[in-house]
Amino acid sequence: MHVSERTLLLGLGNETTNCKNLSVFFAVICVIDVFGVFPIIALPKAIINCGYYGILVVIVVCSFQIYTAILLGRCWVILEEIYPTVNTKNRYPYSALAEITYGKRWANFVTLLLDLTVFSGGIPNLILASQNLQLLGLRISGGNVNITDCYWIIIVGLVLCPILWLGSPKDMKCVCTLSVFMVISVFFLSCYCLIFTVDDDVDLEKITNANEDPLWKSILLAYGIMAFQFDIHPTILTIQVDMKEKLKLPKAILFGFMVTVSMLAVTTSLAAINYGTATRTSILEMLPTTTVLHVAAALTTAQLCLTSVVSNNALYQHMEDCLCISREFNSKRCVLRSILNLLAILLAESVPRFDIVMSFIGGTLTGPLIFTLPPLFYIKVLELQTKREEQLL
Repeated sequence: MHVSERTLLLGLGNETTNCKNLSVFFAVICVIDVFGVFPIIALPKAIINCGYYGILVVIVVCSFQIYTAILLGRCWVILEEIYPTVNTKNRYPYSALAEITYGKRWANFVTLLLDLTVFSGGIPNLILASQNLQLLGLRISGGNVNITDCYWIIIVGLVLCPILWLGSPKDMKCVCTLSVFMVISVFFLSCYCLIFTVDDDVDLEKITNANEDPLWKSILLAYGIMAFQFDIHPTILTIQVDMKEKLKLPKAILFGFMVTVSMLAVTTSLAAINYGTATRTSILEMLPTTTVLHVAAALTTAQLCLTSVVSNNALYQHMEDCLCISREFNSKRCVLRSILNLLAILLAESVPRFDIVMSFIGGTLTGPLIFTLPPLFYIKVLELQTKREEQLL
C-alpha cells in the first residue's frame, strides 16, 4: 500500500488511527500547504507566456482538478457506507480505493504512480531552493559571492539528509500552520517588491521579444506546470479521512483553491504589467536587490525544504514498510534514506531548469491521478453502491 504525500503529517499512522479532529478550516490550511509557494513565484512566467490563453488554462485545469478531487472524496464516503471496514485502510486511502474498485493490480499501479510522483516532486523543490540560495549569496555580497546552484543542490541535500533520518514531524498543526504562514508571507513580500521596487531600466524591447516559443508549446508547458503545482489528489483522501465532517471536503477544496489561485492571479498580474514576457521562471530572480527580497527568498527556501522533508519522509516510511525495516531509529533507515536522498540530488543536478521538471511530471505522472483515475473510480463505486442497494432489497 502507498503512504500518501501528507499521510504522516495528518496523523494516520497506527498509533493515531482513531484521531479524527480536522476542522474544515484546518483542512483548508492543509490544502494550501500542499500547493506551497510554487504557484506564487514559479507559475506566473508560464501563464504570461500564453497571453490571454493563460487565463483559460488556469480556469480549465483548476476546474478539472477541483471536480475530480471532489469525486475522490465522494468515492471514499460511499465506500465507508458500503464497507465500514474500509476505515482500517485509511492510512493508504488512494491505493485502498483502487484495490476495492478494480483489484490488486490497479492498486499496485496506483501505488507505483503515487510513489514516483512524490519522489520526483521533491526535485523541483531542491532546485528552486538552491537557486534562491545562490540569489541570496549574490545579492547580499554585491556579486562577490557566487556559489552556483549546482553546488547549493549538493549542500542543501546533504544538510537535509540527517533531518530525513529522524522521521517526520509529529505535530501536524504546527508544521502545516508554519508552512502556510511562510507561503502567505512570501506572497505579500513578493507583491511589495513587484509594486514598489520595480526596475525602471527594464528593456521594453526585451519584454516584447523575450518569449520566442510557439503558442502551443507555451500552453503545453503551462498545463504541465499547473497540473504539477495544483495536484491535490495524492493527499486529498488523507485529509478527508481525518476530518470531523467528511461531507464538507468539497468546501475545503474550493476555499483552498480560491486562496492559492487568488495569490497566483495577483502576482501574475503584477509581473505581467511590470515585466511582461521578460518575467523569469522565478519572479524573485528579476526583482531589484532589497531587504524585502532577501526575506522573501529566505522564506521561500525554508518552505521548500520543509515541504521536501515532510513529503519525502512519508515516501521513505512506505519503502521501509515494504522492506520490513523497523520504524525505530536504526542504521538501515539511515542507509536507505541516504541512498534515496543522493539519488534525488543526482537527478536535480542533471536537469537545467525546475520548470521543465514540473512540466514533465505534471504532463505524465500526475495526469492519470487527476483526469483519468477519479472518474473511473467514481463510476465503479456507483456500480458497487447500486449492487449493495439491490442486495438489501
